[in-house]
Amino acid sequence: MSEVDSPVLRLIPLLAAITVTIFATLAVTSGDESNLLITLVTAAISYFGTYYIARLLIGLIVRVTRSEGHDDQD
Repeated sequence: MSEVDSPVLRLIPLLAAITVTIFATLAVTSGDESNLLITLVTAAISYFGTYYIARLLIGLIVRVTRSEGHDDQD
C-alpha cells in the first residue's frame, strides 16, 4: 500500500477493524454461554478480515482516482 500517502487513509482500516471487532465480539459474548476460544477466533478473523478488505478498497479507490487525473494515451 505504498501508493497511499495520506495518514488519514492509513488510519481508516485500523479504525474500521477495531470497530468491527468490538461489535462482533459483543455479539458472540452476548449469549448465556461464551466460549473464550470462539470469542478470540471471532475477534481475530473480524479484525484481520476487515483491515485487509478496507486496505484493498482504499488502494483501489486511490489508484482509480489517480489514474483518472492523468491521460497517458497519445
